[in-house]
Amino acid sequence: MSAFDRILERARATPRRVVLPESDDERVLRAAAEVVASGIARPLLIGDGKSVHGALDTLGLPVDGIDVVDPATLDADGTSARQAAWLARRHEKRGMTIEKARTALDDRVTRACVMVSTGAADGCVAGAVTATADVVRGAVRHVGAEVAGGLVSSCFLMLLDAHHPIEDAVVIGDCALIIDPDEAQLAAIAGATGDTAERLAGLVPEVAMLSFSTAGSARHAAVTKVARATELARERHPGRRIVGEVQLDAAVMPAILARKAPDQATDRPCNVLVFPNLDAGNIGYKLMERFGGARAIGPILQGLARPVNDLSRGCSAEDIVGIIAVTAAQVRDPTTA
Repeated sequence: MSAFDRILERARATPRRVVLPESDDERVLRAAAEVVASGIARPLLIGDGKSVHGALDTLGLPVDGIDVVDPATLDADGTSARQAAWLARRHEKRGMTIEKARTALDDRVTRACVMVSTGAADGCVAGAVTATADVVRGAVRHVGAEVAGGLVSSCFLMLLDAHHPIEDAVVIGDCALIIDPDEAQLAAIAGATGDTAERLAGLVPEVAMLSFSTAGSARHAAVTKVARATELARERHPGRRIVGEVQLDAAVMPAILARKAPDQATDRPCNVLVFPNLDAGNIGYKLMERFGGARAIGPILQGLARPVNDLSRGCSAEDIVGIIAVTAAQVRDPTTA
């Protein structure tokens, strides 16, 4: 079973309520219909009920199984008032009032994040038409970090061709969020990305801390940062294999690592790749996708109390289905959290 098949299996085992605030986008509507048909999730579309149902009908998509969260209905039944009161309490120290909270709920991403945080939805997917910064801001403010003061970062699940030597998938981070992580942040990204590989994709994490140097072959402040981050990551995850600092070819080809850093070598290629900064990560995942033919699923946000995930604005309906499946699979029941 492939890594993505394991994700689909987990999502289907307990269909979760995933809220989609961008119901005006055709790709989102098509994805919602597909996840219902595939049994992956229960989509909740935020928008005017008549408009959403009309758009689904125009596209020839079924309405059954798709719930519409109409703000007008929420206003009428008192749900909006309760959400505004919750929002005001959560951000009282920042000067949030009931009036400001009511205005904030006019933003659909904000309302979606509030729904996740208050348990009205299990997860959220946005970003088809909303900038990543706005999605992440809403998630951090209204859902919050899993651990107080913890770092929220991102990763991509890269699905590889069947003939690829590194199984069928790698998980890579951070490719969308933390621009220039310091050594402590880089170590946190390594830990979170390894956890995602293990919990979500069912992989045994073999983590590579990527650099233009392998085991001290070059001297530079950028190399030192990755080397120190490697040490920190090892201290925090003593039972996990973490290779670094290491060049990409050595990370994924055991024979090369055996020549360059024999003390770190095994017969297993690394399946978790941690980039030193956002430039490298963003370029790297797009090279894998556009030149290497990998399918990119993400950005997957890491470190949040509940799952909220982003989309590239160039995403397809298939991409949205993939990230909805990931979001559903990320949900952890209180007894297993």
